[in-house]
Amino acid sequence: MSPQTKKKSARKSCSRSERIENRARRPRRLARGFAGVVLLLCALGGEVRASPWALPSGRLAVTGSVDYSFATREFLDARRARPFPLEGFFQSTTFNLGSRYGLGRGWDLEVNIPVKVVSYASEPVILLPPAPDVPVFDGFQENVIDPSRTEAGIANIEAAVRKQWLRGPAVFSTQLVAKIPAGYQGPAGTFGESPTTQEEFLENPARFVRPENVRDDVTLGDGQVDLTAWLHGGASTSEGLFLRAAIGYRLRLDGAADQVVTEARIGQLFGKRVVLYGGYRWAYSVEEGRPIGISVAAVDSELPATEYGGLTNLFLRELRLEQDELRVGGGAIIKIFPRTEINIGYERTVWGRNVAEVNAFTLSVGYLANLLGSAS
Repeated sequence: MSPQTKKKSARKSCSRSERIENRARRPRRLARGFAGVVLLLCALGGEVRASPWALPSGRLAVTGSVDYSFATREFLDARRARPFPLEGFFQSTTFNLGSRYGLGRGWDLEVNIPVKVVSYASEPVILLPPAPDVPVFDGFQENVIDPSRTEAGIANIEAAVRKQWLRGPAVFSTQLVAKIPAGYQGPAGTFGESPTTQEEFLENPARFVRPENVRDDVTLGDGQVDLTAWLHGGASTSEGLFLRAAIGYRLRLDGAADQVVTEARIGQLFGKRVVLYGGYRWAYSVEEGRPIGISVAAVDSELPATEYGGLTNLFLRELRLEQDELRVGGGAIIKIFPRTEINIGYERTVWGRNVAEVNAFTLSVGYLANLLGSAS
C-alpha cells in the first residue's frame, strides 16, 4: 500500500471514530440539556410550589425574595375593574424566606415563611353630619372616616410535600400544600364584622359609621387555613424549552369558599444562563363563602370626598369569604453562578371578584446546595 493510500485510510478511520464518539456523546449532551433546565426550574425562588420536578436526594434549595405589589383599581361583583374610591392606593411588600429539600425516591419537602407590610391610603370623608347637641368642630372631627391603614407581620406560612412519579423529559407529580395564617387579623367588612346584612346596616347607620369601627380588608391575608391538592405535569427538551401545567382543588376551612385552581408556564433557555418565561394563575370559587360583614362601596368611585353628600354616593354589598382571580405574567431567570440564580418577574390581575387589580413585581435569589457532598 502506498503512503498516500495509508493516509487516506487513516483519515477514514479517524472520521469513523469521531462519528462513533459524537454519537456516544450526544445522549450525554441531551441529558445535560434536560438537567440544566430542570435545575433552574427546581431552584427558582418563589415558584417552587408549581414545579412538577422534585429535588434529588440531599439537595437543598434556599430562596430569598422580595415582592412589591400595588393597585389603584379593584374587581367587585361585576368582575370589571373600577377605581378605588377616594383616590385609594393599595401597596404591599413581602419578604419571603423559603427552603426545599429532596428526600429521595421522588419526594421533597418545602416551607415558606413570608413577612409582609400592607397599606391602603385614601382621602378621608365625612359621611354623617354631627349630632345637634355636639359642638360643630368636635362633631365633624368625630365623624371623619379615614380608610387609610397599615398592617405588618408574618403572613401565611406554607408547607408542602411533593411526590414525583415519572422521570425524564416528561414528568408527573402530586403535591399537598398547607397554608396556615400566622395569627394576624383576617378581613372584615368596611365597618367590621357587624353588621352582616344590608338590612341591619340600614336600620341604624349612625351606629356603625364611626371612625373607630373602620376595618375594611387591609390585612396580611384571608385568615383561613387552606389545604390544596395538586396534579403537576411538565416536559423539557434538549433545546431548553420547557412547559409545565397544574390543576388542583383548594379546600378552605372556617367557612371560606373552596376553589378550583390551575396554572401553567412555558419558557425557553437562551444560551446557558438565561430563561425567559410566561404563564398564568387562575382560582375560581365553587361555592358561597360565609359572610364577614358589609362592604360599603361608592356608586361613583371617582367622585371626590367633598362631593359625597352623606350616604347618597354609597351602596352596600354583603362581603363573603370568596374570591376569583386570573393573573398573567412573565419574567426571566438568570443563572449567575453554577448553583445560584436570580428570578425577575411581573404579574398582573386581569380578571377577578373581590380582589384588587394588582401589579406585582418579584425579585428573588435562589441557591441550590448538595448536602450529601457528591459531585452530581
